[in-house]
Amino acid sequence: MVLSIVTVNVAQTNAPAPSTLQSTGALISQGGTTLTPGTRGLLTQLADLTPLLTAAKSISTITWSANVATVTTAAPHGYTNGDVVGMVITGAVPAGYNGTFQATITGASTFTYPLGVNPGSNTTPGTYLLSDESELLAMATTWFAQGTNLGVYVLELGEGTATEGVAALTTYITANPNTNQSGTYAYLVPREWDGNAAFLAYLASFENTTAKTYFFVTTTAGTYTNYTTLMKDVFWLIEAPGIPATEFSVASCMWVMLNYAPSSINRVPPFAYSYVFGVTPYPTVGNAAFRQTVKTANGNFIGLGSEGGITNTLILWGTFSDGNAVNYWYSVDWVQINIDLDLSNAIINGSNNPQNPLYYNQDGVNRLQAVAQRTMNRGISFGLVLPPATVAAVSFATYVAANPSDYPKGIYKGFSVAYTPQLGFTSITFNVQVTQFPVGQ
Repeated sequence: MVLSIVTVNVAQTNAPAPSTLQSTGALISQGGTTLTPGTRGLLTQLADLTPLLTAAKSISTITWSANVATVTTAAPHGYTNGDVVGMVITGAVPAGYNGTFQATITGASTFTYPLGVNPGSNTTPGTYLLSDESELLAMATTWFAQGTNLGVYVLELGEGTATEGVAALTTYITANPNTNQSGTYAYLVPREWDGNAAFLAYLASFENTTAKTYFFVTTTAGTYTNYTTLMKDVFWLIEAPGIPATEFSVASCMWVMLNYAPSSINRVPPFAYSYVFGVTPYPTVGNAAFRQTVKTANGNFIGLGSEGGITNTLILWGTFSDGNAVNYWYSVDWVQINIDLDLSNAIINGSNNPQNPLYYNQDGVNRLQAVAQRTMNRGISFGLVLPPATVAAVSFATYVAANPSDYPKGIYKGFSVAYTPQLGFTSITFNVQVTQFPVGQ
């Protein structure tokens, strides 16, 4: 038997796995895919959407009477009687029956849609499809136009009205809440949800400063005033008129936020004026007053970098509905997530280290304070935190004296930090004074 002079004991410290919450988003579908309602599928490229899409279904007959077209489907459509849903009719002859309409479900194999002009007797019935599918394809097309390095989920909520969709999303989020390690940070909302009363009411659930859920909304000149300064969870944008059917402009903005991936070599830039691709700039000619009104209301457009001699399309103005920059709340959430992650990691590791255990005493307070300070220092180096950002801690003796019942329970509430998110310029003023040389000089 060999006797060792030195015995080495090893305690393992496990570093925290980075949170993926702030890179996770979902495109909301209502009947556009074959996914089971309440489930989601991951897209890593545009082609991944194709096998998820529902197929067009056959029409048996279309008739017209009193400005209404009535469709009888070749097989039961499976939609809810009484619902009003977006529907696309294609391949019908005469072509006047084709288009995208708000259809009312009137029976197991019938629906109607408004049609002001009689196209004539229908000779070729064509096919029908929920318009949600074409909108979903536009969402994904615009998303992947920004790049293929960031995937996105499709969240299927099932066919139905906007109000029914909001109810389904409420159920989904309740069952799948955000945590510091999982969840969905941002949702891309169907156009049909704009101004919906149920949706507007639901937004109040995520207006508090600790909420980490955001909604990217397409609105219009007639409905944007529904979004108020209380809604820190809403990024709303007015699309340019006449955009192609393959474009869903606000998808590009959500991609920019979820693509941040902060590190010391990939710092978080300001959100305002970020480049976006495959999207149409809102026209400037004749719209100066309206654009200023929207900016004042904390809204957004797709614009051009023309003032800087740049032809790229970019985001104007990069704020949530409460007026704070997107990277402001991104920073606040990053600090919440990573302070929690790093302190929890230190406590767990300290509870499994017999050589250097973490105790509730002044040394333990000091060690955890140092952990939190390193987190804030990372935030500074990542472009998220304006320095300085000093973590304060109430001393062990002072805290225990003031809160004697906390010590037996292992509770300490003495850490704090006051900091400002790192922001960028959105407007500058440069003053010029011109002097004319006197005559004769």
